[in-house]
Amino acid sequence: GYISGDGIVIRIDDVKKESDFFVHFGRVERGTIRVGDTVTAQIDRACRRRAQANHTATHLLQAALKKIVDEGISQAGSLVNFDRLRFDFNCPRALTSEEVQQVEELVNTWISEAHPAKIEVLSLSDAKAKGATAMFGEKYGSEVRVIDFVGVSMELCGGTHVSNTAEIGVFKIISEAGISSGVRRIEAVSGSAILDYLNVRDKVVKDLSDRFKVKPEEISDRITGLQNEVKNLQKEAGNLKGELAIAKSDSLLANAETVGEFKILVARIDNVDAASLQTAGERLQQKLGTNAAVVLGSVPEAGKVTLVAAFGTDVNKKGLQAGKFIGAIAKICGGGGGGKPNIAQAGGRDSNKLGDAIAQAKNDLISGLG
Repeated sequence: GYISGDGIVIRIDDVKKESDFFVHFGRVERGTIRVGDTVTAQIDRACRRRAQANHTATHLLQAALKKIVDEGISQAGSLVNFDRLRFDFNCPRALTSEEVQQVEELVNTWISEAHPAKIEVLSLSDAKAKGATAMFGEKYGSEVRVIDFVGVSMELCGGTHVSNTAEIGVFKIISEAGISSGVRRIEAVSGSAILDYLNVRDKVVKDLSDRFKVKPEEISDRITGLQNEVKNLQKEAGNLKGELAIAKSDSLLANAETVGEFKILVARIDNVDAASLQTAGERLQQKLGTNAAVVLGSVPEAGKVTLVAAFGTDVNKKGLQAGKFIGAIAKICGGGGGGKPNIAQAGGRDSNKLGDAIAQAKNDLISGLG
């Protein structure tokens, strides 16, 4: 709204209660205001109607939650804005989609039934005796303002409200989610703000419809089809990576070194994912025999390291276990991991240290098997 006077115009953007004062926040658009000036306060009626609709909707929402979900539900916080509302409440679990729909439908039923508002100022004890809902932890004076939509909701509240639920028009829940342990949050819109909400969604739907060249009702099927295509392509890419890793690994067989009675192969194969690297490691160890120890490292993508150790049974008998071995090596790259005595996998974050890790793995194998 506005506060105006002789040559003064102040646009008010918000009002908050601080102790016993109602503090108006705004900016001076014209003139200079001084203590003692006589001014007139004027509300923005369009914004006020939106705020009233959203505020009353929070009362109906709490009543619906108590009726549909749990009578013990209580308010844990709220935000009433011109374009939407937010209601936090105590509840140990997520609401089901059916419950969300039932709550929304019940609120809209109460709106369509046109329940009038009955406003009274009562003593706190009388208000509680009548069954008015009070917010837990809120401090109230000896007299309180009671907002009663008869048969639907009765709360202690000093805020602005519609005079009849029909003035809300319609109510729509946008989301329901947890915000902390035992506390859920519902965001919703009501009244004329729903038109803004629907216009945004309609634009998104139209953009998707144009982009995919399908009717709005076919968008979901189109997206599902694309997701399946991506999944199949990812599977094909994984298979190709596996084949590439095997092809690269076969060329490494000639690099195996003999350490006493054992064979060791330590190498780096980049651009190979964890699954393919493990397949390559197992294949190399099997080809080299039960006396072989294979360690492979890769940087499948920026900032990520994958390591694999594949040890034959004779290596295990010597006291080396793949899980413990590769877990220690991975620490060089800022990671960790482990697995079975014969096959194990690990990861790290510092790809610049992979060369050091590979070198250390070779030294440790020579030391452990020599």
